[in-house]
Amino acid sequence: MIHSRFLSVIALVAVAACQPKVEEPVPGQLTPTGTTLVTVNGQPITQDMVDATLAQIPPQMREQLEQSGRLDQLQEQLVIGELLYREGLKRELHKKDSHKMALALSARNTLADAVLDSVVEERTTPERIQKWYDDHAVQFAKPQANVRVMVLETLDQANEVKALLDGGADFAKLAQERSKDARTASKGGELGWMSKTDLRGEMGEAIFGAEKGAVVGPLDPGGSGGGVLFKVDDKRESVPLSEVEDQIRTSLQQEIVQEYIEEVKTGATIVAAGATGATVTLPDPAARRRAPRRPVGRRPRRRPPRVRRRVLIDPGLPSPGPGCLVGLRSCHLPRLLAAGSLRLWRTPRPAQHHAPGRGPAR
Repeated sequence: MIHSRFLSVIALVAVAACQPKVEEPVPGQLTPTGTTLVTVNGQPITQDMVDATLAQIPPQMREQLEQSGRLDQLQEQLVIGELLYREGLKRELHKKDSHKMALALSARNTLADAVLDSVVEERTTPERIQKWYDDHAVQFAKPQANVRVMVLETLDQANEVKALLDGGADFAKLAQERSKDARTASKGGELGWMSKTDLRGEMGEAIFGAEKGAVVGPLDPGGSGGGVLFKVDDKRESVPLSEVEDQIRTSLQQEIVQEYIEEVKTGATIVAAGATGATVTLPDPAARRRAPRRPVGRRPRRRPPRVRRRVLIDPGLPSPGPGCLVGLRSCHLPRLLAAGSLRLWRTPRPAQHHAPGRGPAR
């Protein structure tokens, strides 16, 4: 009987030894697609990788990069990232528990962001944009005038040009030929849509008191003896939807995110394990350094107390996930704060007491 059991154990050990070892997945592996721009130790950096990186940059910053011609910097960042990524794999840093947690949290946050982005895209419909515009009509109701300007050196020159305009001359053409304002002359004097807050005093009164198509002036706003002529190309009482749609989309994004988070919370079972919230202790970088040897006769320096930051998760609200405790940079704090799911504060540094008649330690 004992011999039979021993043979069974041996058989199980042999079977286990024959099973192929399951290797842990390597994080960050990509299947390159798109046009190859450069190779790094045989690994391709492709146009699709650049596009994916560019898509993560806020639109305003993306536009600045395109206008300044600095998109090549993204390719350089991907090259450096490839080198560091391969070095991390070589050192097997992805197998360390602390890095496993950070990588997992990064993946979770990426998926959470993708969910919110998808919901915002689905719910930002033309009808909802129009409704938001109509509901906030007062915000966009402000008289504006589409204005052109022509700056002349003297009042006599301005009167001479005004006579030409009264005779049917084209304002834009004369502005290109005679205006001394370098910023607008090449555009035929075009200033664009201006509100009363943009044109105050004599100019504002004259322009907004004129009819569409009228020429205003000559005026001398600065009292320098020169002459300025304006033409009112058009007038309107409010800003149209087409010019504020991007602004509305941004406001709707915040509303939709908060709306969806409330829906998810309502459909979830959330049980708080405690009411004190999670505490994260971050040691001050200076406290980690080795204290220098002090000269004889000097008192030792007091190390600053460790800074404690607390993240309180309201028991009645859903946890924003451990990613906000370990990877605060990667989670969307504005969205969580807007939804009321996260509150941060910093514990004040305790007061330092010293003996009467003595100053604080130096």
